[in-house]
Amino acid sequence: MTEAMAFGRLSQWRNATDFSEATAREKAKQLELRARAEDETATREEYLHLLGLAPGERVLDVGCGSGVVTRAMAGRVAPEGRAVGIDTSPALVAVAREYADAAGFAGSVEFHEGDCRNLPFPDASFDAVIAATVLAHVPDAERALAEMVRVARQGGRVGVFDFDGDAFIIAHPDRVLTRRIVASYSDHATVNVGLTRRLPGLLTALGLVDVRVRGFMPLEREPGSFYAGLAERAAAGAAKMGDITSEEHASWTAALRAEYAAGSFLGGRPHIFAWGTRARS
Repeated sequence: MTEAMAFGRLSQWRNATDFSEATAREKAKQLELRARAEDETATREEYLHLLGLAPGERVLDVGCGSGVVTRAMAGRVAPEGRAVGIDTSPALVAVAREYADAAGFAGSVEFHEGDCRNLPFPDASFDAVIAATVLAHVPDAERALAEMVRVARQGGRVGVFDFDGDAFIIAHPDRVLTRRIVASYSDHATVNVGLTRRLPGLLTALGLVDVRVRGFMPLEREPGSFYAGLAERAAAGAAKMGDITSEEHASWTAALRAEYAAGSFLGGRPHIFAWGTRARS
């Protein structure tokens, strides 16, 4: 069994092409909720700074989702630059356009439908290319990385920001059951479980130079936060896949909600940003 078949059977993103409008809006709300968190905002500002975006550049956001990163990139390359977002989901692309218009970015962004493993852009089209929390959900992500390098100009930058699902932090009194839930969710909700740990080597093998890496650890404490919801989805996923019993699911979730009530919740996942420069010939 290939890794793409063995892992990620519960990934909510691997079949995004088929999202209905209602599903796309629900997923976009999740992405926007995560994006508003204080640690997420600071992290996004830092990795875009590391990517070296500058006014006047043409930049690409691969797997743009609701367009959070696309909008942030547009703000950095304005007024003469252009931020382009691409996503496999037509419904998400439509929602991303709505968010961009509402935020006043209609004149500095554009969105396209397409597969990150076969980007519909000419060679050397962009000054910078990024994929943020996307490739962990993409079967055969190495093809997407090669495409990102292809569409970057010589001297342009390519970066990948993604999470390590095996290290999901959840404050919970039952550490043994929590460990089982985290392992189950990492396997079943993520296609490329170990991608982040391989990124520096993969980017180097594709010919990028000056490849660097930086770690980030977004954390949240609020009951209604993105990571609180993700913890509950992780437990539900583990029960669905038979890795925990329904009784364990119920008792674990009740204890998690008690953590909320006591103000003791903490959740988050480590992220890695790896980036480099396309060599000049």
